[in-house]
Amino acid sequence: MSRKPRIHYPGAIYHVMLRGNAKQTIFYGDEEYRYFEDILAQGLEQYSLMLHAYCWMENHVHMALQVTDKPLSKLMQNISQRYTYWHNKRHDRVGHLFQGRYKAILVEKNAYLSELVRYIHLNPVRANLVSDPIDYPLSSHAAYVGCVKSPCWLSVDQGLGHFGKTKSSAQAAYLHFMGQITEEELLEQLRHGTKQGRILGNEDFIKGVLKQNKEKVSAQITIEQIVDVVAQVYQVSPREMTSASRARNLAEARAMTAMIGMDHCDYLLSNFALYFNRNMPSMSKLVRDVRTRLTKSHSMHERMEHIKDQITTISEA
Repeated sequence: MSRKPRIHYPGAIYHVMLRGNAKQTIFYGDEEYRYFEDILAQGLEQYSLMLHAYCWMENHVHMALQVTDKPLSKLMQNISQRYTYWHNKRHDRVGHLFQGRYKAILVEKNAYLSELVRYIHLNPVRANLVSDPIDYPLSSHAAYVGCVKSPCWLSVDQGLGHFGKTKSSAQAAYLHFMGQITEEELLEQLRHGTKQGRILGNEDFIKGVLKQNKEKVSAQITIEQIVDVVAQVYQVSPREMTSASRARNLAEARAMTAMIGMDHCDYLLSNFALYFNRNMPSMSKLVRDVRTRLTKSHSMHERMEHIKDQITTISEA
């Protein structure tokens, strides 16, 4: 499965993630956070983008960005190149600072913008850095609740607009929403999308943006077909994959099946949890572990690409 082009249209909103290469630190102190914000603000103005929410972590960033006529890539190339040059000069180093190209998931605004804002603002809580997002100063959460003045480069009105007509009612509803638990399946979708890792939305939204991008909507491949391909590559039987065995190779094969099925075949994590008779938290952990190991294991990455190629052949037959 070749890498698909970015989807762009005026008004599109993306969950953007930019990570340090090999999880290396990209921010060491306040001066670096401020410089990143300065060049981001310049880029937002230059390329006519809106930033709806953000969170700066030590080795990665999350943003909810909305484009106009200029594609997202213009901004991301600008800030990544400028920050890398400045950072390397500051620390007397050379080489890549960020991990490959940035990840951007196109998000259906009406259905998922509020979920995306919550996901971004709760990153420090999930990382066990704080117990309350208000205690983390490097996100837009405080601006949403009105504890700090929103910087000129941040737009909170559209995000808050999903919660109420007046500012006070919207902030109260937003705080209540932040206290609710996000289902594991939705967390996976916010991290990885529901269509080839590029789109988060319902079926009509996905079909619409693919048609707008002049892409063919591939025929649906069944879970059984994915399992058959993965079983062949891992040299196990489909029956073994659906068994109760916790053998390492079978656990990896199940996780690989779920990951590829979610990223490239429009399935949900719950589909695979049900198929393999696993609960959602354990299935989610298996998939996260495989994603982490993929960044370090060349052989596993080759195995994944081989599976994806075979699935492409089946879906296009």
